[in-house]
Amino acid sequence: MIQARTSFLILFVIAVVAGAARSATESSTSAAQELTPPSELALLMRAMAAHADSVKAGIARGEKHLPAYPERIKTLLTATPTKDMHIDPITFPTFGKDYQAKVRALYKAARKDRSTAYNALVQSCANCHSTHCPGPMMRIKKMYMKVEG
Repeated sequence: MIQARTSFLILFVIAVVAGAARSATESSTSAAQELTPPSELALLMRAMAAHADSVKAGIARGEKHLPAYPERIKTLLTATPTKDMHIDPITFPTFGKDYQAKVRALYKAARKDRSTAYNALVQSCANCHSTHCPGPMMRIKKMYMKVEG
């Protein structure tokens, strides 16, 4: 009985130590990833998402004007991606040009058609991210607006 308790105690201590070591390793890996500065493309994507959020909010409030045109999107096709991220040289430019066209269409759309144009813009994000870097897909799905009509 004492030997069984001792064996159990030893196994328990080993499991706790192993778990702590694994946790420390995961924390240091995560910390190293956080120290890596985001790429030009990652920063641009964040700016694009922030712009889309402000457009959506403005449309929902019925604002007369859209936020300032996002001039930074001109660099979409040339922005440096995250290290070791594969950007397909054929499909990415196609998706990027489609996104830029959807932004232009949004800014040309009549006020009553902005929700539809905005959703087309969000769909262009989803189309690209379903092929390249699918991580943001959950966030993109939440960006759509309900369109009355």
